[in-house]
Amino acid sequence: MISIRYDNRANKDLEVIYLTILEDKKNAAAEFINKIDNYIKLLETNPEMGKECRASGFNRDCRVLYYENYTILYKIHKEHISIKRVLSSKQNNKGN
Repeated sequence: MISIRYDNRANKDLEVIYLTILEDKKNAAAEFINKIDNYIKLLETNPEMGKECRASGFNRDCRVLYYENYTILYKIHKEHISIKRVLSSKQNNKGN
């Protein structure tokens, strides 16, 4: 099974998501982050479950998953998967 690693930008994205949810629904913030993390963990057994980024309009060499209103960008390496970004649908980062 391949391991999952979060890049610094992805960790910062998750922190922003957490803090945003925390403002409105204090009890739901940690639960939602856990749900995203559990969804991402599915990549351990099925790393190619996402689409290629270029096929989804992202100008990057990566793969993309969608979870609710969030876009997860990741890259498959030989021994691990790098989670690059976790973006809300309100963000427009197709080139980043």
